Amino acid sequence: MKNRTAIANSAVVGIIVVIIVVAAVGVYFYTTSTPATTTTSTTTSASQTSTSPPVTTLTVPNVPQAAIQAFYPATPITINEYAWSGYPLPQAVQDFEAAFPNIHVAQSPNQDVSGLLSALETHQYVYDSFRIQYFQLAQEVATGEVMNIAPWFNQYLSALSSQISPSALALVTAGQPGKMYCIPEDFGPVAFAYRQDLFTKYGLTVPQTWAQFQTDAQKLHSENSSITMTVFPPNEPSADLMGLFWAQGGNMIVPVNSTAYNVEINSTTNINVINYWGNLINSHEVQAINLYTPQFNQELAGSEIASFVTAAAWYPRYVIQSTAPGQSGLWRVANMPQNSTSSLTTGVVGGSCLGVTSNAKYPGPAFLFDYFTTQTPQVLPYMWTQGGQWTSNSYYLQNLAYSNGTKVFLSNSTYWGGQDIGQVYLTAQQHAGTQWQWSPYQITLQEILQEQLTEAAAGQITFAQALQNTETIMISYIQSNGGIVASVGH
Repeated sequence: MKNRTAIANSAVVGIIVVIIVVAAVGVYFYTTSTPATTTTSTTTSASQTSTSPPVTTLTVPNVPQAAIQAFYPATPITINEYAWSGYPLPQAVQDFEAAFPNIHVAQSPNQDVSGLLSALETHQYVYDSFRIQYFQLAQEVATGEVMNIAPWFNQYLSALSSQISPSALALVTAGQPGKMYCIPEDFGPVAFAYRQDLFTKYGLTVPQTWAQFQTDAQKLHSENSSITMTVFPPNEPSADLMGLFWAQGGNMIVPVNSTAYNVEINSTTNINVINYWGNLINSHEVQAINLYTPQFNQELAGSEIASFVTAAAWYPRYVIQSTAPGQSGLWRVANMPQNSTSSLTTGVVGGSCLGVTSNAKYPGPAFLFDYFTTQTPQVLPYMWTQGGQWTSNSYYLQNLAYSNGTKVFLSNSTYWGGQDIGQVYLTAQQHAGTQWQWSPYQITLQEILQEQLTEAAAGQITFAQALQNTETIMISYIQSNGGIVASVGH
């Protein structure tokens, strides 16, 4: 998956106010109203590490004064952040340091997805804050080295509970209801991106259901077999395929507690999904090719791909527009197809969050940093425009605007034929399934599933066999690493 991640605690009960936020990039107006190896975790809770708050007169827009009083240090300190992929952006860090002059942030940019895990397990780290992808979080939590920040979040940032996507909030529990191990940053709700000109030329209907999508795929293949309806990428199981499972109410490995798991890889829901796509691939109506390869880039730029069914919120700009700049005005976005037109449920592809390590030297200031750089309107505009981070905060998706009234996330796009595609993604985020959970075994799971899907795409096994094989391997892997398989969901 092309991870962009990349890519507000201002609600006032009972009244509507207009707030002016002065940031390094300009003035914003917005309206607010009421709106791994399995181990037994002994994760530190935030309530266990709180200290007597220093007395300060510092105030920061959109940061609760109580949180400042609790966590702002009286003397200068330096907190260390494991900045996966170099985020938050330097400007966000600079804005934080300007707002909190006694806190300096030392970032350690790292592209290695296993870097934080290694640091936590070996205790060879000095990180206070860390940034990680949602699908990695449960594996980090399983080390016992990630702080449960739920007490602080509930005490100081409770208004965010009604603003952040419920699906994102579910992910940061790491499968442990009532706990919270990260503050959600960006999110990747999925929608259906399609070439309107190709749909018009070949008489295709923008599909509202998967049955209609299959009919479109068959018609397009019969009319012009050199154009594929979409691509099914074997190299991105944690993205596209799991996003499809997610939207159908499925799951893969679901934590029951810190050592036990329900294995649902080969569930009826997932089997139906994989067989649907396997049939389309076998009939050559959908192409199984890896994403972000020269072949993929050539076909997308050459108008040989008609649509994407799991186009995450960052996908239009950072995949389609960047790869096919000459197709301006030809693309549109619609809701993801459904089993029926009576309801809408979507999946998610991508996203990251910021947390605090259990052994942080400065956990409180790290908590302030995590909040400021993920959820305040000072930083959200350029985190989106410069970093491609679609915020997990649905309230600000709707309401955050520049001083000229133009919405930050919701505005018409020339490339997309004048369509406000942000509205589609806002709807997708509001309807993202909340049942999905990642497990501590996710990285191994996606490696095994990728191998199996590659074999299926080559015709060596069926796609149904790929799913079954993955489940069999993962059950053995969980058990051999000290985990308990509580149930196998079929």
